[in-house]
Amino acid sequence: MQKIKSKSFVLIIPILIFSGISVYIHSLIFTTLNFDISKNKRSRATKYSFIISSSDNKVLSKLSRKFEINNSKHKIPFFLKHAFISAEDKRFYKHNGIDLKSISRALYQNIRSGYVKEGGSTITQQVARILFLNNDLSFQRKIIEVFISLILEFRYDKIQILKLYLNNIYLGSGAYGVNEASQVYFGKLIEELTLSEIALIAGLAPAPSIYSPYQNIEIAIKNRNKVLESMYLDGYISLANKNKAIKERINLNYQTEDNFLDDKLLINFILEETDIRIENKNDYKFLRIKSSLNKDWQEKAQIISRYAGPKELEFALLSIESSTGLIRTMITSKNPSVNEYNRVISSIRPLGSTFKIIPYAAALIEGVKLSDKFEDLPRCWESYCPKNFSEDYRGSISLIESFKSSSNMVPISITKNIGLKNIINLANSFGLGYEQEFEEFPSLAIGSYGDNLLNITNAYSAINNNGEIQSPSILEKIESLNNKSIWENKFISKKILDLKVNKKINKLLEKSVKEGTSKAASIKGKKIYGKTGTSDGNKDLWFIGSIDNLTTGIWIGYDNNKESDLSSGNAAYLWKKFIAEIYKIPIKK
Repeated sequence: MQKIKSKSFVLIIPILIFSGISVYIHSLIFTTLNFDISKNKRSRATKYSFIISSSDNKVLSKLSRKFEINNSKHKIPFFLKHAFISAEDKRFYKHNGIDLKSISRALYQNIRSGYVKEGGSTITQQVARILFLNNDLSFQRKIIEVFISLILEFRYDKIQILKLYLNNIYLGSGAYGVNEASQVYFGKLIEELTLSEIALIAGLAPAPSIYSPYQNIEIAIKNRNKVLESMYLDGYISLANKNKAIKERINLNYQTEDNFLDDKLLINFILEETDIRIENKNDYKFLRIKSSLNKDWQEKAQIISRYAGPKELEFALLSIESSTGLIRTMITSKNPSVNEYNRVISSIRPLGSTFKIIPYAAALIEGVKLSDKFEDLPRCWESYCPKNFSEDYRGSISLIESFKSSSNMVPISITKNIGLKNIINLANSFGLGYEQEFEEFPSLAIGSYGDNLLNITNAYSAINNNGEIQSPSILEKIESLNNKSIWENKFISKKILDLKVNKKINKLLEKSVKEGTSKAASIKGKKIYGKTGTSDGNKDLWFIGSIDNLTTGIWIGYDNNKESDLSSGNAAYLWKKFIAEIYKIPIKK
């Protein structure tokens, strides 16, 4: 009986293994045959090629759209197509996904040299690896790769496979696909590339980190010349074309005068707003997008961000032109090329004393005068017993003096008198309280609830615009390839404050900068209206201030909500440093 069980067990093992392999192969076939190109997470769905410019017409970014796999009218440029075929898979049009001749030749060369000198993978095999597998060098993975390649050749024609390859191949420096490589290395659209530049990009395919022109230009050029020679021998270019391309000087993107904006998040923010404006109603293939950004200000602000304390401490800055709502500067991080998190719109943090303009505005709307007296003394509201930040109390003081010293007691008293619901309604009219819904708690009056830098800066911008609020935008206009207008900003504003009330709020803000807690932002001879803000433990440090027709907000803090050793005065000083830079105002260090 025991022997029968043992024999049965021995028979079961191969059956289970075979069943597992069968299930895996079936799953593999199903996945490959039902692969949805549109959901490929390796590439951003770029529906159109674009050129993004600054408000003063400097190029910020250029990017060609990915090749449309199912659109035969979307052609691959001749030289681009044959550069990769010559360099990577000469028999591309002759094999069915697997090139036995290339495999045999590569195997012979590798055995002869004693190391892996060349690979035998076809373009189809590379697509299989990129989309479905990894770079594991195991025998099992190679077998699966071959299997998927055969399925891909069954499902797609050669041009579709080549498009999948060109859209997804990693070419170094964060570039997935030739469209991104064209942008990264040369700052060009695909159609603008020269033969020499195409050959250099194609030469990156075997080992992007080794052949990168940013790491070793000599090796990159040597590889470019190999691709050009191969294209010549394969009959795709003439001898004159080859020689001209070899002689051409390589001008990399970082060598050009008009470097691109090194902030993918900001570019994506511009593109997201563009998508909203064009409403995806038309099948645009190319867009000229004029942003509202001032490139010079953007670069100056990015440099200033690095003064913000320890390395881990983060920084965000936003400048809005008050009369139009146009965003002139947006700094999402101290190092946006590495730390891809948009702290201007995605970070919802306690507003601290920057929120106090709301209860004070409510008091002024109710007819309270700047000279009216309030009690700045310790007290409790039921079980809530707040303190002033400095723990100094001034007794009976005027409304304007309480704002200057950033009293916590007075705005809470005002809020209790007027009603929390009325304060929330007023805050909502300023565009606050939508990212994190405000609730009826007394601590709301002193900024315990959170919002983002965009919304609080725009609220102050409305005060700087005589009480009229604009919808903030980073776009001025959108045009088609032939400069035909598609959309243009109309600058529609909404009145939220009476002019007399608005003037009184500005007096509060001016006093805060001249004599109060916001003094670090003061610039001699200039009228500045602003307010600092600090959350518990100095976790969030704010300053929002206006000068002339510009309102700029700054936030400093740790992403992990850690306490800091700085104060909101540091945010105010960096605000002053930025303003002094862009307006060319000399200030004392």
